[in-house]
Order: sequence, then structure tokens, then C-alpha cells
Amino acid sequence: MENECEEKLIFEILGTIRRKLNNRLKNEELFDYHESLTFGEQQVIMVLSENSQPMTMKDIASELGISPSTLTGIVDKLVEKELVKREIDLQDRRKVQVFLTENGKNLVEKIIEFRSRVLEPILKNLSPEEIDLLKKIVQKINEAL
Repeated sequence: MENECEEKLIFEILGTIRRKLNNRLKNEELFDYHESLTFGEQQVIMVLSENSQPMTMKDIASELGISPSTLTGIVDKLVEKELVKREIDLQDRRKVQVFLTENGKNLVEKIIEFRSRVLEPILKNLSPEEIDLLKKIVQKINEAL
């Protein structure tokens, strides 16, 4: 029973943190970009930036844990903003490859700076030891998933 209560509390805390971070990311202006980027759009750009090769829609959706239909809407908006480009895979025409445009590549560093700006006030309340512990805990959770 105690373990069940602890699990419920952890899920509630993680959910609250996720909502608060998402709200903070939505409320902050992303530098002076002419149109604000949604959190989902930022995630797609960052996933693409971490891969040197274009990625399929299926691979991006899998990496982000979202449905391909949800990803399609996000990528449509990024194409409109000229931050990503879609091309048919020449070796398998059923696959669509997605990659960053030059504008998208130029935006990556700004997104990293933006996220740091959002996290800085949160992390400043933690001691270096607490930050190290937090990193270890998050890494363990990541490895367990």
C-alpha cells in the first residue's frame, strides 16, 4: 500500500512539473522569431538537429512518443515556416524524409539558449550537489525507460 501511494505521488509530481514547464515554455517568447514555436515544434527541430541524416516521419514520431498524425501537423507548420523540408525517399517512395533547412539549423542554438533561460531560474534554487543528484536520478529514470 505504501509503495502504491509513493508511485501515485511521483506521477502527480511529474505531471505537475510537466504542465508547469510547458506553461513556462509557452509563456516565454522564443527570442525574436517572427512566429512563436510551439513546444512540439521545438522538439521536432531538436530531434532533427541531433541526427546528421534526414529522418523518416515514423522515426521522428517514435523518438518523440507521439502519433504520426500528430507529427504531420507539426511538420506541416514547420514546413510553412521554412524550418524543415520534406522529401520523398528515392530508395523507397513510401517513406518521407524530413530534414532541417538552413533557417532551421540556425534556430537550434537559439532554442538551446531559450531553454536554458527558462530552466535557469528553476535550477538556481538548487545547490550544485542537488543538481548533480537530480541529473543522476533523471539519468536512472531515462535508463529504466
